[in-house]
Amino acid sequence: MKASWGFLAFVAVGLAGLAPAAGQTLSPATGATRPAATMTPGGGYAAAQVASEPPAPAAGAPAMAAPAAEPASAGTSPQHLVAYSSAHVDGSYIAITFDDGPNPETTPRLLKMLEQRGIKATFFVLGSRATASPQIIKQMIAQGHEVANHSWDHPQLPKIPVAAADKQIGDTNAAIEQITGKSPSNVRPPYGAMTPALRAHLREKFGSTFIYWSVDPLDWKDRNPQVIHDRIVSHVHPGAIILAHDIHPTTVDAMPKTLDDLLAKGYKFVTVSQLIAMNKSVPEPKVALNTATAQKKKPKPAGGAAASATAKPASAKPASAKPASATTGSTKPATSAPRPPGSVGLF
Repeated sequence: MKASWGFLAFVAVGLAGLAPAAGQTLSPATGATRPAATMTPGGGYAAAQVASEPPAPAAGAPAMAAPAAEPASAGTSPQHLVAYSSAHVDGSYIAITFDDGPNPETTPRLLKMLEQRGIKATFFVLGSRATASPQIIKQMIAQGHEVANHSWDHPQLPKIPVAAADKQIGDTNAAIEQITGKSPSNVRPPYGAMTPALRAHLREKFGSTFIYWSVDPLDWKDRNPQVIHDRIVSHVHPGAIILAHDIHPTTVDAMPKTLDDLLAKGYKFVTVSQLIAMNKSVPEPKVALNTATAQKKKPKPAGGAAASATAKPASAKPASAKPASATTGSTKPATSAPRPPGSVGLF
């Protein structure tokens, strides 16, 4: 009887321990962490492994998070990576992008602002909205903007069957091609959500390049033009990809001052494809010699065996040497090549 009670108590304790773990879910936006890091394009990105379902987005719901970038594989051309959150460029070049449109009430107003300033942008459009407003898409192209793919109606692609994800991307490519005469290659996954397997599949099927971001003003959340302006201007950096949403009137309201202030700071606006074409490899930082653990060879004394017996041994550890890292066994890099937040990477 005592043994039975002991067994039941053991089971009860085990179940109690499992309860907190069962309640833990990953971020619906990324399945990992949110890049303050994207104010961090904005990052690897385990974005795809979503453990909880976000609320069903309204039409044109905004992307939620961006992946952190990882270094490109050796030998990979910096202009032919699978995905970008920003670029490493010579000069103050940036790309501003607008998601979820076109919106017939707000996008034309934004296009006029861009035209007045000679700024080229990239619009990640929904296929369903593009087919509803083809004239706006044509106006974007006529003004020199880039039109790219943001899926048909904004589902979380890893949460739907592969065939359905194919249709989301394929139908949107076809709709844009029908309007503009050119099928886009750049894709921004809704919510920034993606898995390595699905990314590889879409890459093989459509030749897609995946575009995230490095500056996120959270304009879908905080509908305040001044806040949107401040977040963009304070986080921008050369090579940045800025995320915004032209479906929100407050975002469009924020643009005149935001664009003017960025121009005043010397930033030059290009499309995402133009920014990618400028991308350069970032050299690996040089690592200082680890003198603390290097084996110093004792010099042979000149006096033969007798001299050897009286020779003073060389110091095994210079006093000025910096100890090696306990975890890596190496010293910190002597110099570190600066990288912008969420710097370009393959992931």
